[in-house]
This record gives sequence, structure tokens and C-alpha cells, in this order.
Amino acid sequence: GFTKVTLALSGGIDSALVACIAKDALGSDNVTAIAMPSMHSSPDSAEDARMLSSNLGIHFLTIPITDLYQAFLSSLTPQFENRPIDITEENLQARIRSNILMAFSNKFNWMVLATGNKSELATGYTTLYGDLSGGFAVIKDVPKTLVYELSEWRNRQERCINDIPQRIIIKAPTAELRPNQVDQDSLPSYDVL
Repeated sequence: GFTKVTLALSGGIDSALVACIAKDALGSDNVTAIAMPSMHSSPDSAEDARMLSSNLGIHFLTIPITDLYQAFLSSLTPQFENRPIDITEENLQARIRSNILMAFSNKFNWMVLATGNKSELATGYTTLYGDLSGGFAVIKDVPKTLVYELSEWRNRQERCINDIPQRIIIKAPTAELRPNQVDQDSLPSYDVL
């Protein structure tokens, strides 16, 4: 019964490709992208997400999550006292984003599209109840190297020349859940993977 979809648009290549596929499949009026920057999100990522949405003509919202994240940390401080910051704090951000997407899904009857690719899913480089959440995982069977190839191919098509900003395609993949993070901190290169 869903006629509209929503997705987290990070300014990265995976969510960019999913946004393009959603727009092509459902039309721009039926897609709402939500950017949810945190203190670790780069200004370039926010700008790239906004530019992609504009190029596609899809609806675009920005909901910063830093205050929500700080509220979670404040609530957990007594229990986490004297423990170092680790993946726990990273995953909190992904789960906050998932809750926001699901709130829009429930309120407006929009299906949430998950944006994880096969390389990340196969290695567990993802967050349970975070970026794994969604009613449909559009690129779940697409390895990261093919995500790049499909994005470049789409940008060459006459009706959508350069819809995906070049900076999205060339920047190092990152979850932006901690300072200066890139995927290759935790994974081999995607060509090897």
C-alpha cells in the first residue's frame, strides 16, 4: 500500500544511487530524502545531499541529530562513566537516524528505503536497528564497486547527465560517525573485498 518512500541521504555514494533509483521508479514527487547531520558530518556532505536532491527534483529535509545524540549520551553517562568512547557512540547516531525515518514512515505512510550495499552487509559493516532499517533494501545485492560503476553509468545517460555530483563519486567512502573516519579504517579496499 505504499506509494511514497523516504531515505536517509548522507551525501555518500550509496544513498545517492538509492535516491536516483527511487526517483526513476516512483517519480520525484514520491521521494523524500532526509539529511540528518551530526557533529561528525562534513559541510561537503550536507551540500552534496542538497545538490543531489535538487538535481533529482525530490523533496529534501534536513534534521540535525547532534542535540538528540547529546541527550542520549547525557542519559547514558552514569552507566558509561569511565568507559572510553567506542563503536557504541557511533551506532547511537545510526539508530537515531533510523528512528527519525521510521517516525516519518508511520506519520505519512512512506516506506523507508535502506541504503546499504552488499559489501557492507556481507562484512557486517552496518548498524543493527540503524542503517539496516527499512522496508526495502534497494542495493542489498550490489557490491560497492558496482555501486560506483552504476552511478557513473547513470550520470552518462542523456536524461540525467551528472545528476550525482562528481564530489560524491570521487570522495573516500565514510560513515562519518567519528572524526576523520573512512571505510578503509575498518575494511580492506572495496576492490579487494
